[in-house]
Amino acid sequence: MALHAKVTVRDSVITTLRAGPGGDGGPPEEGGEGGRGAPGGAVGDGTWSCGGGNGGYGGDGGYGGPGRGGDSIGIAYLDEDQLTLEGVTYQLGPPGKGGVSWDWSGVEIRGKDGNAVKTLRFPE
Repeated sequence: MALHAKVTVRDSVITTLRAGPGGDGGPPEEGGEGGRGAPGGAVGDGTWSCGGGNGGYGGDGGYGGPGRGGDSIGIAYLDEDQLTLEGVTYQLGPPGKGGVSWDWSGVEIRGKDGNAVKTLRFPE
């Protein structure tokens, strides 16, 4: 990784390993109890109104979303004009597979797989 530095790479082999997989979505959580109803208020003639009812039980949540697979990156850099490559070859490991989760109906969904790239310029 090169950040704000002039870097020249000559006659080199850049090798990366297998990138990490995306995380699987977490299990659903049970819904919570409803909130307490508010007490009644004074009507003004010495009487009081009825208190409000308690809220209902909340619905269960869904599965967490799956994570994206990791990238296999040869050289990551920041400044376009600071990187010089001459006679460089790459042996990139495979990108990571996306994680797994399920939608509300039980259908499996997957996160996006990562990418394998020789160079990647970071946005500033």
